[in-house]
Parts: sequence; C-alpha cells; structure tokens
Amino acid sequence: MKTTTFSFAVLAAIIAVTILQACATTTTTTQCAKPTLTPAGYSGPLHSVTVTIKTATTGAYLRYTLDGSTPTSSHGTLIPAASGTASFHIWPPGKTLKAIAYKAGWTTSLIAVGNYVYESGGNR
Repeated sequence: MKTTTFSFAVLAAIIAVTILQACATTTTTTQCAKPTLTPAGYSGPLHSVTVTIKTATTGAYLRYTLDGSTPTSSHGTLIPAASGTASFHIWPPGKTLKAIAYKAGWTTSLIAVGNYVYESGGNR
C-alpha cells in the first residue's frame, strides 16, 4: 500500500483554491425583455395616436412616462401587464414615451423610447 503525504501548506492551498472556485460561481439574474412600441414613433397629421406596449416577459409589469423622465419599477404610470400588452392614447401632441418592463427577482428591462409628434387637428 502506497501512502501519500501532503504538507500543511499544500493542503491549505488545495482548500483555498476549492473555496475560491465555489465563490467565483455566481448566480445569474434574468433581465426582462425590452418592451416594443407599436407604432415605434409617429410624425404627421393626426388628432391622437394609440400606442401598444408589449413585453415578451410573462407576468411582467410595464411602466411608462410621457414627461421625459425615466420610468422605474416605482416611477411612471403602472400598467399591470399580466398579458404583456397594454394600449392607450397619447394626447396632447409632441410627447416622448419611455417604457420599461419589470418583474420581482428579475433585472429591469432596457428602456423603449418612442417620439410622437403630430399636428393637432389632423389637417395641414
């Protein structure tokens, strides 16, 4: 029978490397899908425009702003998008819509931005 002898320093190094490898393993978080805006923007003669906001992330909520501020999970108009879709009218003309999707335990999506510039009254 063969006996292998390790010095204390070698054994300590093996343990340290094992611990470091375990610590280097990180958990990944899933990011919500960036919302899509339909239409993505508009410029032309209309009275108002209906925008549909969608996210591919099931069970995510949507928030949007029309005042130029950035929506967050606690700022902006909440759309409970259990279906992943919400539609609404933009009025008055000349608004920038920003939207995000968020879900508990997930990273907030990238921001979707749409510019909606149209003439009040619908005529030129």
